[in-house]
Amino acid sequence: MNVAPGSVFAPTASAPGISWWYDWSTQPASGGAAGIPFVPMIWGTGSLNGPIAAGSGFLLGFNEPNFSGQSNMTPVQAAQNWPSVEALAKAQGIPIVSPGVNFCGSASDTSGCSDPNVTDPYTFLKDFFTACTGCEVDYIAVHWYNCDLPSLQAYIDGNATLEGFVQFGKPIWLTEFACDTTHSVADQQAYMQAAVPYLESNPNVYRYSWFSASPIPNALLAASDGSLTDLGETYVTLPQACQ
Repeated sequence: MNVAPGSVFAPTASAPGISWWYDWSTQPASGGAAGIPFVPMIWGTGSLNGPIAAGSGFLLGFNEPNFSGQSNMTPVQAAQNWPSVEALAKAQGIPIVSPGVNFCGSASDTSGCSDPNVTDPYTFLKDFFTACTGCEVDYIAVHWYNCDLPSLQAYIDGNATLEGFVQFGKPIWLTEFACDTTHSVADQQAYMQAAVPYLESNPNVYRYSWFSASPIPNALLAASDGSLTDLGETYVTLPQACQ
């Protein structure tokens, strides 16, 4: 989210609400609902020195380093910078979530990738782990913006054409997911209602976070006045067990 979640996202007797949040930074935005834990992120090289929020339970790694328009690191560069992430986590004794990745391009268009030889997230993470032997990574973070359940399942679990992230043998955080900007609110809602039960039932998925930020207006969970949108009402009332 662009701002801290308000009290409308807090768990109630009638709705599970949300159990955590982040905003691509090391410190939470002011305001928000007390009792919803914030998870800091080391977005890129500019935040390697922290500090991260005191009392954090986890630390998220780099945001889409394989994208030239995001934190923009090759697998080797991400590995070289990882000891700084580890140091911040170890200072508080908390587990670390891997760089958050997605497809940055394809064989026919590598212009959006930090390394033109690595366009898929599976290869990026494999190359990262090869270059980062002995590094501490407790969870795998991934992003996905297709608008159908079968592609999400294939992306995470793997199929004949997608390798899946289960191969890394670590619990998965889906830290960004929604339909893209071409889809209506109704499409977003239908996808959410299909995706969340799958994520809740998948033993390989530890946490997930719907993408509620200004780049995709039809995916927003909160209105400008802080109240829940219809989509937000759906999200906070869906069954929730993943923490």
